[in-house]
Amino acid sequence: MAARKKISKARLLRFWLLAWIPGRFGQNYFDRYSALTAMGAMRRAIEECEGMTFIDLGANVGEFSEMMAARAGKVFAFEPDPWAHQQLVERVGKHENVEIIQAAAGIEDGHITLYRHKDFSDDPLINSQFSSVFVSKNNVTSEEAYEVREIDFLRFLREIDEDIGVLKIDIEGAEVALLEALFAEPRLFRRVRYVFAETHENKIPGQSEQVSRLKARARYTRRPVANLF
Repeated sequence: MAARKKISKARLLRFWLLAWIPGRFGQNYFDRYSALTAMGAMRRAIEECEGMTFIDLGANVGEFSEMMAARAGKVFAFEPDPWAHQQLVERVGKHENVEIIQAAAGIEDGHITLYRHKDFSDDPLINSQFSSVFVSKNNVTSEEAYEVREIDFLRFLREIDEDIGVLKIDIEGAEVALLEALFAEPRLFRRVRYVFAETHENKIPGQSEQVSRLKARARYTRRPVANLF
């Protein structure tokens, strides 16, 4: 990932102020501000919610799960890819406050096909990040496919029956249906304080309009605070 150029506080403040203008103009500045401040905001949220339960959907090899474990009372780390799951276990399995779940987070219980990056074997550490349940994703192949367990995440969240400090979502396209389902149940979703999600509409055909609607909704949602960048 290329290093992002440092941006001045004055410019960030300008973006934040312009973000409150109604309509597409304000949404553009909200998008820019959120993208530039996402990592810092996530670190602050983890600190603010120290001692609470955190959830890492698409934990991969555990970079964010490890960051969460240093502050959380409990971390649930979901990772369906067999190779990445093993790396995750080796990295954070020693933490008593981390529960690793080898499954994809979705909107129903069952099994689903997971497709790996077309060049997975060339560099598993990098390319394991791109595994997706969408065969239409432009960097995966049906030749590297695995049946994995899928967990209904809304059911999982209900069964935890406690407030969640930080929910991180990076599930390579499946975040769209999941976020739509969460927004549709505001009483359940309000139990989460902060959401940080990466969307993949530039890699999966047909998701652009759905993602635009989700980002517009996140702009005016106060609980949870949702950064989809």
